[in-house]
Amino acid sequence: MENKKKTGGLNLGAKGLVIVILAFISCYLYSALTSDSLNLSIGIFGELGLNTNVLWSLSSIATVLGILGSILFGKLMAMKTASKIWGMSMVGIAVFAFIWSRSSAVAVAGNAKLALIIYVVGYFVCYVLTLVNSMLLSSQVLANWFPTKRGVAVGIATAGFPVSAATTTSFVGVMAAQIGAFYVILAVVALVTGIVILVYSKDFPEEKGAYPDNNKNYDFETARKELKQNLEYAKTSKWTIGKCLRTGRMWILWITVGIGGFLAMGIMSNFFGKFTEQGYEATEIYVMLAIAGVIAIPGSMFIGWLDYKLGTKVTTFLINSLAVVAVAFNLTNVHALHYISLPILALMLGGSSNMMVACTQAIWGRYDFQNAYRVIQPLNAIMTGIGITTVGLIGTNFSYMSAYRTLLVLAVIAVVATIILKVEPIDEDVARVNANLRN
Repeated sequence: MENKKKTGGLNLGAKGLVIVILAFISCYLYSALTSDSLNLSIGIFGELGLNTNVLWSLSSIATVLGILGSILFGKLMAMKTASKIWGMSMVGIAVFAFIWSRSSAVAVAGNAKLALIIYVVGYFVCYVLTLVNSMLLSSQVLANWFPTKRGVAVGIATAGFPVSAATTTSFVGVMAAQIGAFYVILAVVALVTGIVILVYSKDFPEEKGAYPDNNKNYDFETARKELKQNLEYAKTSKWTIGKCLRTGRMWILWITVGIGGFLAMGIMSNFFGKFTEQGYEATEIYVMLAIAGVIAIPGSMFIGWLDYKLGTKVTTFLINSLAVVAVAFNLTNVHALHYISLPILALMLGGSSNMMVACTQAIWGRYDFQNAYRVIQPLNAIMTGIGITTVGLIGTNFSYMSAYRTLLVLAVIAVVATIILKVEPIDEDVARVNANLRN
């Protein structure tokens, strides 16, 4: 308790809060462009002449591209700085979201084949860039800035997911007649955010005259000295990508947090179809999405607070256990249980990403985080992409109840993996170089 008082409680500091807000926008754009908008946008483009089965199947290909993109951007991040790559990729999102917007106009003009090509290019590039922005680059910067308050910082940032869940589907519904404008608006948001990141963001708080965790009692000169020493350690650390891949704990971590990503993205991208199948009207589904999103905004931050107070392992266990409950509720035809599941489902959306960062850093620490995260993030990208495609294809070709039975089995497996996972420094070297940063 004494050490937590020293670190300033939950106060992230003004400079740190800016970093968190930029990460929040990254999460929002990822969820809005690649998941939540699909609830309606695929049907809208289908009415414009594009093959909806082809559009749904794009998520599988995008998953592979996301993995390759994560590996590529992980290397770029190591060569340059995460913050600069983050800013440049955000500008790239702006460019390709605008290109994506043109597909609707081309389809209206009667050229469905060209419209599909434009759609595919825009979707694929935006998928990769928003994925690495929200799940790799911004997470790396947050982990550097908040080594012990990672849960709090990431909890606020990942609130971008439920905010998108609450707003995007309704927004797309309003923009249905001018769907291209939806992508233009998000392109403008991405462009402004990218410029701010390039001008403002740094990989480490020490580079901005700030403190890790906003701990102002930590001597600044000592902080600079220790940062320099530990960055030298990181250059020769035995925790290379290859060693991480050969470590059993990495694969248990993947099951623990990856299934959460599978559930979250699979459920939220097919939310509209699932509840339509169960007899809900469109207006009520919009309300349900809004309820889930509004409740989960503070809920995502609450997950961060739980991580700070109860520890990462306990918080991860709670999230995965709640996922079992939420999916089970949705396998019934009881409307009251459906509504009770809404905030839980939305918590999963932010919680899975939150716990991926928190668990990785709790195990590998601040200075080995980059190598370990460059492994777990692409692995997690496999799960999120497959989740979107699997639930969509099973739901549209068979039934969403069949899809949810599969999800229930996976959710139980995630709980078991959480119990097995050791959430503690993986070796003595990691414990030593992070000794002054542990809470």
